[in-house]
Amino acid sequence: MSDTTRIYLIEDDRTILQFVEESLRRRPQWKLVGHSDTFAHAQVMAPLSLADVFLVDLGLPDGRGEDMLRALALAKPDAELLVFTVFGDESRLIAALQMGATGYVLKGCSSEELIDAIEQIREGGAPISPLLARLLLKQFRSAGPGHGGLSAGDADGPVLSERETDVLRLVAQGYVNKEIAIRLGIGPATVSTHIKNLYKKLAVRTRVQVVKVAQERGLI
Repeated sequence: MSDTTRIYLIEDDRTILQFVEESLRRRPQWKLVGHSDTFAHAQVMAPLSLADVFLVDLGLPDGRGEDMLRALALAKPDAELLVFTVFGDESRLIAALQMGATGYVLKGCSSEELIDAIEQIREGGAPISPLLARLLLKQFRSAGPGHGGLSAGDADGPVLSERETDVLRLVAQGYVNKEIAIRLGIGPATVSTHIKNLYKKLAVRTRVQVVKVAQERGLI
């Protein structure tokens, strides 16, 4: 990953724009390369940018943020889509993930938390505000493993290393990368690598999906 990270903000609230600008001063090598305050402006300008990460508000004045996510996922498949919103309900989170978001952070977070989320998403993680992540994971755990899924011993199922299984179990408990690194005594970058491998082996793109698929296949 390059030290330079280019960020495009889609947000109509000027105070949030100021917050993002102030937060980015903590990382001089990161650049805010564009800003749209309406859906219409973003629809034209965002796909033309060279941004690595798009920060997208769901509450745009002239359109749905979820539709913007879907458009960006098609137009900029190599970019990361990080939702930055006030909406803390599971339905909006799930819809955003389905439309292509790779992270979901609630407004009201600190500058450090926003920077950490951008770092995670650039390292291959899928940052989700802890409260929402734990609610979703609790929901999946209570549903139990799916019927008819692959068991851990199926020859056709993915083969996980012991360390990948350790990481997977902690992800399922709602821990973020830094917490997993501390618990396993490894570096955050190593955790990110294991999570990338899990995404690849289970053919998923998000943290929530990796837990759901792993449960359905009897891997945890």
